[in-house]
Amino acid sequence: MDTLMNRTLRILVALLIPLVVLTGCSGKTSSPSSSSAGTSIPADPSGSSSDAAPIDQQCPDSNATSFAKTKFAGHLALGFGAFHRYLYKPYQAGTFKKGADGRIVAFVKGGLSALFIKREVRLASEDVKASPALCKAIAAPLAKLGDTLEASFDKLKNGDASGITDANSLISSIETSSSQNGDPIKEDDNADISSNPK
Repeated sequence: MDTLMNRTLRILVALLIPLVVLTGCSGKTSSPSSSSAGTSIPADPSGSSSDAAPIDQQCPDSNATSFAKTKFAGHLALGFGAFHRYLYKPYQAGTFKKGADGRIVAFVKGGLSALFIKREVRLASEDVKASPALCKAIAAPLAKLGDTLEASFDKLKNGDASGITDANSLISSIETSSSQNGDPIKEDDNADISSNPK
């Protein structure tokens, strides 16, 4: 029960901080009708320097680590589930469009999830190196996905959804390749996107 309360508090804090910054840090007062703070998109939360590092695509010649394929599938299950829950489904529902109900909250959650997904993809790309066959099939698409996630979210903030649809296509391709190599990915959309970097 205590962990559930801690997780709930972390999520609330992560969601409220950008809203407080938007509404309270300008030092100026304005009437609700003249304020644009309620319609502006909050800045992205920052990740660690390792999240921004390029993904290494080198593959081993033989199986390297036990249970790495299980960890690989687990990281992508969380990352892909978060993508579909916080980015793709809200995009399909039109929640990111200007004037849409819940737009600001969707962008806050989208920014947090973009960082979370990028971190899970980076961790999965390290784990995939345990299997030469899986690595050869998936390392390059994982690197491409990791590189395009942040750009996709930035495009979305400017009204261009092509990055989200491209990322969704890449995710589908990775899931198909992984399944064909005997490691199906079962998406989990219950990821704690406010968790600390691993």
